Order: sequence, then structure tokens, then C-alpha cells
Amino acid sequence: MKPPTAKVSPPKGFVPEPDPRLSPRTVQNVLRVFTLLLALPLLFEGVSFLLPSRTNLAAATVRSGMQWLLLNLLGEGNNRVFAGKEDWLFSHAELDRHTHARRPDSGLHASLLQLASQLKAQQTPLLVVAIPDRATIYPEQLRPGRYLDPIRQKDEAGRLASLKAAGAEVLDMTEPLWTLRDKKPVFYSHDSHWTPEAMKFTALAVHKLVREKYPRLCSPDTPLINATLLDRTDPGDLALQLAPLFAGSLMGLETAELVSIQGIEPAASSPIVLHGGALMHVYDDARLSFGGGDKSPRAGFITQLATLIGRPLDVRAMPQPAEKYEDKKLVIILLPMAELVP
Repeated sequence: MKPPTAKVSPPKGFVPEPDPRLSPRTVQNVLRVFTLLLALPLLFEGVSFLLPSRTNLAAATVRSGMQWLLLNLLGEGNNRVFAGKEDWLFSHAELDRHTHARRPDSGLHASLLQLASQLKAQQTPLLVVAIPDRATIYPEQLRPGRYLDPIRQKDEAGRLASLKAAGAEVLDMTEPLWTLRDKKPVFYSHDSHWTPEAMKFTALAVHKLVREKYPRLCSPDTPLINATLLDRTDPGDLALQLAPLFAGSLMGLETAELVSIQGIEPAASSPIVLHGGALMHVYDDARLSFGGGDKSPRAGFITQLATLIGRPLDVRAMPQPAEKYEDKKLVIILLPMAELVP
């Protein structure tokens, strides 16, 4: 046991320094700086709300500059985009779905049940291809951990089962894409769309099912096409929502290796109808991510599936009430799971 340390008396004439204290003036300066740091994000959001950032240079500059500070110093996104782990970005609407925030039901599920009954009555098969969202496949980019299965919503299984009961064929791509993510990227970190690899993987799965169930709809002949390889880069639509002017400098660029196929255009006379939205049109629409903004790249799901089946497709938006399907032999819906279960 060590002996107690003897107290050392200060030498004569020693005056200890007083405890450090902030002067009233210094305290006021600290409060001013703190208030300014709080006010700047509010100013930034106010400017971005009042002035269209894409068309107004001043507003876009304010947004991009402030977003750099928020992202790099605080790890924060904005009121539309959440900054996840490892530079992943997520829309707040996607997060609201997984946190069970109150969101209005679009009525899509009910309309699909009605459509399934309508097509069953006229003996036209309906194939629903359900595509998971990004948070389902990459949950570790929101909350680190070891996930053995995709993070699904409790209502998904019930709604898919009800579609099957109504007569629809359902191809749920959640588990296949969860397995694919260990080999190839399924979604981008800065863009809301799927990768070309995931898109082609899904097109192959749909083609396989169509060939097995409806072989007469697949052409035995290979269509005459003109294929071109395209290398495209894009900041990503989520990154552009953070910093309209400097998204590439702030977050880097995403890359896509596309196979552009010319020679098999959509046709309203096709016996196969393909319904869908942005997932269906990305890589086919020049205005969407990786589209180039000029000529259509013709490298998306529409083109891939038509090439595999060997015939043009009747391409439409999501099903509308009283839509007609005379002389149609198959209706396919490329359906984001987030729209089926908001």
C-alpha cells in the first residue's frame, strides 16, 4: 500500500490563477455565432422555397453552398432528402413508409383487384411484378447492422396474396434482388432508380415466367436489332435535390453501362400490355437519370423485355379506370412495392 502523498504548500508569494470565466462580451459573441448558425439553415430553406432553385441562379447557389456545410459538418440532408450511412441518400417519403408514418392510401390496391377480376372475366392473364424499394434492400445504410433478410412491411404479404386470390399472377422480386445485392449493385446510393443490372435481372425473370406460362407469346425468331454500348454518368436525382448546381462535386457521379437497342419500338397493336412508371422508363427516357437529355438511350426495361420476348410491347402508364384490353393476351404491371403498400 502506497503511503499517502504529502501536501505540497505553495511557495510564499504564489498567487493561483483564477478559474477561467467568459466575460459578458464573450458570452454575447458566442450567442450571436450560435444564433447565426441556426438562422443560416432557415434562410437557406426559405430561399429554396420561395425561389425555384433550378431556374434561379442565386437560390441554387445558396442551396448548394449551404447544403455542403450541412452535409459535411453535420451529416444532414434537407427537407426532401435524408443523408444515410456511407453517403447514401434516401427520400423522406421512403423513410416515412418504413417508419409507418401516416400516409394516404392511393387506392391502387383496390383498383388492381378490380382490374384482376375484369381481366379474369375476359380470360386475359395479369402478371404483377412487384419491385422493392431501396431501404428494403439496403437497410444497413439507414441503421448499421447485420441483416439476414430484407426489411419488409407487414401488409405486403397480405396484399400480394389478395391479388393472387383475385386471379393475378404475382412475381415478387424482393427475395431475388436481396440475393442479387451480394453479387451486383441493385440500387444507386445517390439515385432513386434501380441499376441496369437489377433491371436486366428482372427482365430475365419476367421473360422466363412468360416463356413457361405463355410460350405462344414469345417469338421463336430473334428480332433484327442494332445494339450500341453506352457509358453514362449522372449525379443522381437525389443528389440533385440536395445541390442543384454542384451535385457532382458534392456527392460524386454515379455510372451506368447501358446496352442501347434500336429496332424494336413499342406498338399499340401488340398482344402484350406493359404498365409502369419511372422504373419502367429509366434508361429509355432521355429526361430521366442517365438519359443524356437528348436522344432516348433505348436501354431500359421496356426495350430489354421486348427484345427477350421477341416482339414489341404495348407500353402504357399505370392502369386507369375503364381502360380497354380488347384482343390483348397478357397484361404486365411493373409495380413498385411502395405504391402497393404506401
